[in-house]
Amino acid sequence: MSRFLLCWRRDGGPVPAFMERRAAGWPAPERAAAARVLRCHDVAAWHWPGLWAPGAEDSLPLDLDGWTGSGVLRLDDRAALVARLLHAGCPGPDDDATLAWRSFRAWGDEAARHWIGDYAVAAVSPERDRLVVSRGVTGVRSCFHVSIDGTECVSDDLALLAALAGTSGHPAEQAVVEFLRFGYLATPTLTFHAGITRIPAAHTLVVRRDGARRIERHWHLPEPGTRHDISEADVVEGFREVLGAAIADRLRGPRATVLLSGGLDSPTLAVVARDACPQVAIEGITVSWARLFEDGEAGFARMAAVATGIDHEVWEHAPDDSLFDETPFCSPEPLSDPEPRLVRARAARLATHAPVALLGEDVDALLTPLPLAAQLRLDGVARTIRAWRDFHRLTGARPWIGARRSIPWLERWRDRRTMRPPRWLRPDVAGSHPVPDVPPGTPHPSHALAARSFLQPIWDATCWLDDPRMSGADVVVLLPFMDPRVIRFCLSLPSVPWLQRKHLLRRAMRGHLPTALLERAKSPLGEYASARVRVWREGGGVSRLPKAVDGSVASWVDVALWRRTLDSVVAEDVMSAWRVLELSRWLQQPTSGTK
Repeated sequence: MSRFLLCWRRDGGPVPAFMERRAAGWPAPERAAAARVLRCHDVAAWHWPGLWAPGAEDSLPLDLDGWTGSGVLRLDDRAALVARLLHAGCPGPDDDATLAWRSFRAWGDEAARHWIGDYAVAAVSPERDRLVVSRGVTGVRSCFHVSIDGTECVSDDLALLAALAGTSGHPAEQAVVEFLRFGYLATPTLTFHAGITRIPAAHTLVVRRDGARRIERHWHLPEPGTRHDISEADVVEGFREVLGAAIADRLRGPRATVLLSGGLDSPTLAVVARDACPQVAIEGITVSWARLFEDGEAGFARMAAVATGIDHEVWEHAPDDSLFDETPFCSPEPLSDPEPRLVRARAARLATHAPVALLGEDVDALLTPLPLAAQLRLDGVARTIRAWRDFHRLTGARPWIGARRSIPWLERWRDRRTMRPPRWLRPDVAGSHPVPDVPPGTPHPSHALAARSFLQPIWDATCWLDDPRMSGADVVVLLPFMDPRVIRFCLSLPSVPWLQRKHLLRRAMRGHLPTALLERAKSPLGEYASARVRVWREGGGVSRLPKAVDGSVASWVDVALWRRTLDSVVAEDVMSAWRVLELSRWLQQPTSGTK
């Protein structure tokens, strides 16, 4: 996929020659020749085109009205952005990159407050007094920053920055501890490379010429107010329209895949994508573990594919797929999944079908119902009673009231349990690296539980896991349900009935998906962990561990206790312990980075 690099010398001098040389050969000689380079005074900016781009990046890097920089981007809802720019007195071409630079001219540091889409953009101001770096709301596009002897460097390629900064092979201690503790990095700005900062999703970094810097959110979860007067027909039509717009903005190429499960979320994407983008060849891809344990996902997914009329393929994994694969690979950081090779194998398979895949995350966060206390506060007693009565008449069930989720001390206790370190993490290590506040940000005045879900750092880790630099495959995984327009629409709906048991999806898909699928209860892969651990043990388990693991992780891990955990009867504990293997793999790779 495409990538970018920007280097700005704060004192006005030329960008160091070694940076120019390193960038000139990146990511590989055969692709380096395709790089577009812009040199302007104290700035050097590169853009490496990928195998696929939505047409937004053809003019990058760019120097327009004195703003000099580069990025990777797709801006959505462009008509609305064009109208705002015209109102601000900034006419001009309306390709995505030029729209971004017109936004800098109109609003300066605040430009990203007017954008939605997936992007990582860096530009130096006309006065050469500051660098502005912005990252999109969902976090699909990654972005990193490092300061090297007065030169500010920004890229979506962490390995490239690590090569420039010389941090490969020197892991940041806090990152190692957080990874071992949680399986991902809980500090939003942290990377495994000391000195290199991750720009969190929906944030803008501003670096001044004197080195002062600030980083702050440019997008917050909206507070649209509840639309009690909206009819059922308008809700269904409005939801399909706003989700269709989110999908259409993301599907600008000829082909795409939908990761099709047997639930409601991804089939809804398939239905709306088919109607909103008839010119795009859409294929459903279903992962099946039917050979490992009883798994009905593929059958329900086939129902959805037949109903939508899209092509469909089922990948039937063998029980031991990737468990004993010792093929070496490099990644800029350890992968935040207990089975990293399986993640990479799936990405490689996806890339053979299309460069873009739609994933139905995260409807559970999007449609989090209001607890009873919040509903009473916002709607009043009379309206709440009427809504409950109508919901019971409609479904025969009582609404979820969230009694336990509404008690602050119980939530704090739950947080402490979640943050409890694994017993094999050395106590002195865990004690010397405090856990950050999770999630960051202020509570939402009405949808506090939804806000809490959206702000969890696991989202950044999930997007980074699917990044081509981590997955090793030229495929971008996109999240239409996380589009700000979809979020705003859903948060404006009455909690009862629309946010209860995914009633919004069930009603919107009536007549488009089979009744059996619409009425199917949520079915988590409860047997997956125990089945995979069983197969791993049957194939040798602990006896097949690489000999170098113990020595590479002994600074952080009680190795004897960790090995005993691998014999635990609790499958989830065993899979959590597998992250030690991934850390060891990353520490011993030729360089802690990849091209």
